[in-house]
Amino acid sequence: MAMKFLIISVALLAACEAIIDETGCPDAFKKRCHCGMAFSTYDNFKERKFTVNCTNTGFSSADMLTYLPEHTEVLIFTGNTIETLPANILDNFKEYENLETIDMSNNDIRFIQGKTFHKVYNVRTLILNHNDIDITEDKARPRIFSNFENLERLHLTNAFTEKVNASLYLQNLEDVFYESDLECLKVLHLEQNEIRSIGNNEKVFCQLPDLEQLLLGDNRLQDLDFRIDCLPNLRYIDLERNMISRLSKPAMSKLDNFTKNKNNSKLQVKLSDNPFNCDCRASDFYHWLKSSKSSKVDVIDWDKYDCIDGYPQENVGLNFSMVHDLRCPETGTSNVVKKHVPDPSSSYQYSKESSEHIARHSSVTIGVLAFFLVFTTSMLFAVAYFQRQKVKGIIMPYWDFITRKIGYVGISNEEAPQEVNV
Repeated sequence: MAMKFLIISVALLAACEAIIDETGCPDAFKKRCHCGMAFSTYDNFKERKFTVNCTNTGFSSADMLTYLPEHTEVLIFTGNTIETLPANILDNFKEYENLETIDMSNNDIRFIQGKTFHKVYNVRTLILNHNDIDITEDKARPRIFSNFENLERLHLTNAFTEKVNASLYLQNLEDVFYESDLECLKVLHLEQNEIRSIGNNEKVFCQLPDLEQLLLGDNRLQDLDFRIDCLPNLRYIDLERNMISRLSKPAMSKLDNFTKNKNNSKLQVKLSDNPFNCDCRASDFYHWLKSSKSSKVDVIDWDKYDCIDGYPQENVGLNFSMVHDLRCPETGTSNVVKKHVPDPSSSYQYSKESSEHIARHSSVTIGVLAFFLVFTTSMLFAVAYFQRQKVKGIIMPYWDFITRKIGYVGISNEEAPQEVNV
């Protein structure tokens, strides 16, 4: 009886898949998706591939993916609301030998079960950008990527929940990498994940022995504080738009030592758009950058970087190539004239009249300054109100830079420059 029920169920599933509507998709997709041959953005539009595209389709369930055509090469399932990805999201009776790309970005995914993905052994690119994934919960399964045997590119840009401190989920991420056995992974995207430090979990990337490109842009890192000596094939590190004022001596030594045993290959490092401080504390970093042109550590376009802060004051805003003086600021006295302090041993004393005169003069000065401060502030608010659209146009770009969550629309130009691209 059970066998008969199974046969009937399989027959019904096959019947449902056989019903193709005008979108080219099985009927289970409710005419919200498009299925057919299309050029793929994931390989720079090189060739047409059979694509199932469910972008902004409003699905709150992923049940229809069990009817995914077996010859699908690219699955785009983005802009939906699927908090939990169910077990066996694809039909376990199909092989999906041609499936090479899965994009499940912007789906509000919070939890991925260990048995979610099966028959994905030929997938090369998995994209989970802009979700709310929590891998710190007790029910989280570290083997969520374990069936991606040939995965080469993993996109986790802004993928993790902001309700959990990044230092906590980085610990679990190492377990995920270890349990998933991603030996073929070459490119890892971890941009925009509020990562402040990796140092407490410095071996997190050592579970990815074939890694070539590591992208950590748009985080809050202050240094390169993770191990790279365990990544023999690494050739590109992206640390742009973080909070790096200068690299520490250990970080620079780490990069130099990594390249010592390389033959002719270089390690490229991208540090653009960081808040660099150009004073005496950055002296070692500055000289290291200048020497990078003749070393195997290639800091990309370092001479185009700008000083956000520095000393002397003339360094602020300067391009790195124009900086020639790195001095130490005098503690607490920068741009401030020192006050003369009378010698305590001096017999000179102010007269009572002089003291009273100074007190009256100080009171008047303070009153005048207070009046001008209130008046100026009021005028500024008035101007800002009447010119609010113009002011908004000036301020918003800077505000967006600080608070932005960049939605990457492509994947090829996020990665290493063309000459070293995979």
